[in-house]
Amino acid sequence: MKNNEMKVFEALRWASSFLQKHNYESRIGELLLIYHTGWNRARLLAERMAILDQDMLHAFVENVERAASGVPVQHIIGSEEFYGRQFRVNGDVLIPRPETEELIVAVLHKIPEVCRGNAEETCKPDGNSSLRIVDVGTGSGIIAVTMKLEVAIPSEIVAVDISPSALRVAKENALELGADVEFIEGDLLSPLIDRGEKVNVVLSNPPYIPEGDRSFMKENVVDHEPSLALFAGDDGLDVYRNLVKQIPEVLLKPGLIGLEIGHGQGEAVAKLIREVYPQCEQVEVKNDINGKERMVLAIVK
Repeated sequence: MKNNEMKVFEALRWASSFLQKHNYESRIGELLLIYHTGWNRARLLAERMAILDQDMLHAFVENVERAASGVPVQHIIGSEEFYGRQFRVNGDVLIPRPETEELIVAVLHKIPEVCRGNAEETCKPDGNSSLRIVDVGTGSGIIAVTMKLEVAIPSEIVAVDISPSALRVAKENALELGADVEFIEGDLLSPLIDRGEKVNVVLSNPPYIPEGDRSFMKENVVDHEPSLALFAGDDGLDVYRNLVKQIPEVLLKPGLIGLEIGHGQGEAVAKLIREVYPQCEQVEVKNDINGKERMVLAIVK
């Protein structure tokens, strides 16, 4: 791109064409120009005839080229929106996906069935009158922070991750968004088991991609997001097997389990839960808005 002077609409048109030529969404250009101008989308459209400052234009072009080379736009701008809030992200954590918002919605809907709408009477982990929730493999903290800010009754949130780098990002997000979350470094539920702690709700969006899928995935994912948070053995179920075995050691009754899954994994994960809770009748596989299997929910009584 050789032009040293460009209007907003021209910059967007060039970015759209350049990104599409490299098989990336044209919307990335708009996100990057919003980032560089500091404007919201409405102002960007209103200022479509404005001429961009040369330094800003050069920085914008450079970042469009980076995005077209496979660098996620979220890493370039340093954040991604989730459930109406901006979360910091970098190469140490997964980029939040909108499908995980659907897990939050489903869990918020189920919580009254566990607590019967009265935390004082039915949610008393370790003598405390708050609902207690653990987010396993918290990554950037999107589930833990969102639950803390969205649950309508008093709640204590614990978030666990094996990666100290991911926990640093999650702690920054909790601090910036004003969410009181306890973060613990460790493998799955082991830290809670070691401390003898109990919870009412176990949530997780664990790694669930089969190793064999690695070669088919785009470079902006496999080259820039942590493999530890993506892949889980030959069938993608390794983490679920280990996690579900641990759940009975920490989950109070009545209790809620909410797990994000990959498409086609629903019945296999539901079976794992039924194996550890043979009497559990409320295990369901739910699809996301696109009709793909996205979560397994279970109420244990």
